[in-house]
Amino acid sequence: MSAKEMPVTFMGGNLLPEEIFDNGYLRVEHRNYYVSCGGTPIKLPRTEFLIFSRLTRTPDRIITAEELWTSVWGSNKPLNSESLHVYIYRLRAKLSGFGLHIETMVNVGYRLLTSKTQ
Repeated sequence: MSAKEMPVTFMGGNLLPEEIFDNGYLRVEHRNYYVSCGGTPIKLPRTEFLIFSRLTRTPDRIITAEELWTSVWGSNKPLNSESLHVYIYRLRAKLSGFGLHIETMVNVGYRLLTSKTQ
């Protein structure tokens, strides 16, 4: 059984595979608000974690700014591009030391790149 197939315990239960992203270097436990890179935990505030979590659910795929905004703030709050840019800037600063990069596709959206996919 590979590491990705092994069940992960979460408060007496198991996390479903879609609740964990693990590529052997980067691990994100979506329900636990946990991120680690190369075994080193990365502390992210809730909003930054939610943005990062959304990007890791579909790595290397462009996520529109609207989709990111809705996944974090919901559809009742209109898109604020400037706020989203600030959060992305903060995430980039925290993740760059681990070889993780968030690419901006102008007027399209964002995608997460690891050093292996650049």
